[in-house]
Amino acid sequence: MPRFNAEISFDLVTTIEPEGIRFDIDAEEVEDSSYFQAEEITSSGGSITCVIEADDESTAERMAEELIGSEVEDYNSLTWGVENVSVSVEAIEEPMTMERAEAILIGLAEGQSDPAVKEAVEFVFDRLTAMDARLSEATQRIDGLVERVRLAETTTTETVPA
Repeated sequence: MPRFNAEISFDLVTTIEPEGIRFDIDAEEVEDSSYFQAEEITSSGGSITCVIEADDESTAERMAEELIGSEVEDYNSLTWGVENVSVSVEAIEEPMTMERAEAILIGLAEGQSDPAVKEAVEFVFDRLTAMDARLSEATQRIDGLVERVRLAETTTTETVPA
């Protein structure tokens, strides 16, 4: 499944209304007629990045928006609304490897009604894997031989007087 880098920025908004405020005033005939209005507070600066697996870019954007939710509670037990959400997603280009190609093609073959298609894909990849192993072994042998030739040349030039 395709993967996307997601960047999510947002603001937090809450309303604060002081309630139950009492003053310990050491005086006579104290009358407290204080009234505090509710104040809306907006705090900007929310920024989250993550990797999302989705079928396409629009689905990744929707999933990123849903990750944040509409409310969050802070350590002071204040509930903040999430507003001004901005999401950008970018597809992660994954290099094609033999393992990835095999998974993609087997997935494609499994969707076919003919079971021979899947068998053929698995057969080809088994052969390719075996050939790759033999090629690696041959490369190691050749590298070993090249090193022995270099060593022999070095030893020969050191023992022959000029």
